[in-house]
This record gives sequence, structure tokens and C-alpha cells, in this order.
Amino acid sequence: MWEMILAGRYMMIPIGIASLVGLAVLLERLYTLRHHRIVVPEIVEAVETLRASEDFSVAYAILDRRPGPFATIVRAGLDHADDNWQVTRDVLQEAGRQEAKRLMRHLGILETVAAVSPLLGLLGTVLGMIRVFATISTAGLGNPETLSAGISEAMVTTAAGLIIGIPALVMYNWLSGRAEGIIFELEVYATKVLDTLRERQRRRLERAQTDPLPTGQR
Repeated sequence: MWEMILAGRYMMIPIGIASLVGLAVLLERLYTLRHHRIVVPEIVEAVETLRASEDFSVAYAILDRRPGPFATIVRAGLDHADDNWQVTRDVLQEAGRQEAKRLMRHLGILETVAAVSPLLGLLGTVLGMIRVFATISTAGLGNPETLSAGISEAMVTTAAGLIIGIPALVMYNWLSGRAEGIIFELEVYATKVLDTLRERQRRRLERAQTDPLPTGQR
């Protein structure tokens, strides 16, 4: 293996850097995009029970205990529970957009690694073939070792670029789908929060209209 890496010569350096960057992003995103870490069951339960209570203190306590993207979105809605529902909707949408950006963060780097690695391997192939033809032009075909070194450089870099690029592309697509699925689920719960707050405002308005006026105001 080491001999093959050496055969790729200096083009193996950027290919190796690309592989390390891609691996770092992959591990970081695998850790960050754990479903149970983002869509926290405690917060899900709090969202489902918001409609049954006028007091949000329990919900706030859960959000404080389990911070994260889900908690941030729900808190944004609860903080504007007494505002007009259109304002609450806009606040929830903006919070959702910000958290979606964070969930998709660094995936562009992995996509770049997937695209660049085969190109670096192709560049190594071209440089290796240039070396082969340069050797042929100066020394003819009488030195097979020199020719084989150039051909090895060409083939090894191509293989290395594909070995890195193919898994990087597969993992990028998989992680992107995973992030999008989590974002969609957060949007569903954000909609539930908005519907609950709208219903809460409607009930308060109905009570205000039906409650009798104080005696001094009749």
C-alpha cells in the first residue's frame, strides 16, 4: 500500500488532504445529525401537550434542559405566543431557516471533496503520462523502469481519486437526505406549535367577548 502511495508521487498529497477533510466532515455530521439528539422525545411530548395548558413554564423548563435546534424553534414560537399569529408564523419560519442552515452546514465541503478528488486523480494521470512521453522523447523506449514509474503514477492517482470521491459522494447524498428528513420533521412540529398558539389566541378572544363587563363599566 505504501509503495502504491509513493508511486503516485506529489499528487497524492492534495488527494490525501482531501480524504482527511472529507473524513473529518463525515464524522462531525454523523455525530451532529443523530435523530434522537435533534428531535428530542421530551420536546415532542411538550409540543403535543401545549394545547392542554395555558402555562408554558413546564415547556420552557424542558427547552432549557434540552437545548438544540428543536428547542430553539419551539422557544421562538412560545416567546411570541401573545403576538399576532402572523408574527409568530414569521418568527417560527425564520428560526426554522436558521436551524436548517446549521443542519446542512459543512455538507458542501463533503460535496466538494467528492467532486475534486477524481479531478485530482485525473490531473495526476495527465502528469504521469506527460512524464512518460517526456522520458520517451529523451531516452527512447529502452528504459522500461522509468516508463513504468510514470504509468504507475498515472494509474495510482486515478484510483486514489476514485476511491475517495465515490464514498464521499455516497455519504454526501445520504447525509443530505438525513438532514432534509430531520428538517421536514422539525417543520411539522413547528406547524403544530403555530396551530396551538393560534387556537390559544382564539380561545382567549372568545373568552374576552363572552365575559361580562365589570359592574362599574356597565
